[in-house]
Amino acid sequence: MSRYLISDHHFGHANIIEYCDRPFDSPGAMDSAMLDAHYETVPPDAVLVHLGDVAMDMQDGRETIERFNQLDGDLLVRGNHDVGLDPDDAPFPVVDATVLDHGERTFYCTHRPEDVPEDWDGWVIHGHHHDNNPDTHPFVAADARRVNVSAELLDYRPVRLDGLTALLDRCGSTERLRDAAAAESRFEIDLR
Repeated sequence: MSRYLISDHHFGHANIIEYCDRPFDSPGAMDSAMLDAHYETVPPDAVLVHLGDVAMDMQDGRETIERFNQLDGDLLVRGNHDVGLDPDDAPFPVVDATVLDHGERTFYCTHRPEDVPEDWDGWVIHGHHHDNNPDTHPFVAADARRVNVSAELLDYRPVRLDGLTALLDRCGSTERLRDAAAAESRFEIDLR
């Protein structure tokens, strides 16, 4: 069973279109395109781990639950815009962070990379920074052992954990890749 990762959909959030220069005319068009990209990419039997900010849901969690259910999500690592969601009200697991193993790699998964424990010495998968500072928070920063799965850097399509691990196996220790498209092109690898 494949595991997929993504963060920062921000369903229904009009301001994110301008903030991240997303190529959509309206929140409705954005939401439809992101759902289409998800359904085209993630098989029904896959596990989706979402690293936060499913929606702009600061109130009661209802929109986060509705949108996460549309993604058929399995685990939500809560982001700063999911704060309205009470984990006890969700029909799926909601955590602040999780650890995923694949092959010989162990990944600490969190929404904000600033929240990684100081004693963590492995790879980190995070979101939160979108595509606003690709020099500091690119898709892959091998020198910092970090992967940013914000939706904009993935062309709004989740990436497979095994594809990501295969990519990291090919990267040098100082490799920095701006987005998933650059990674796929440079290493001739399929992350989907």
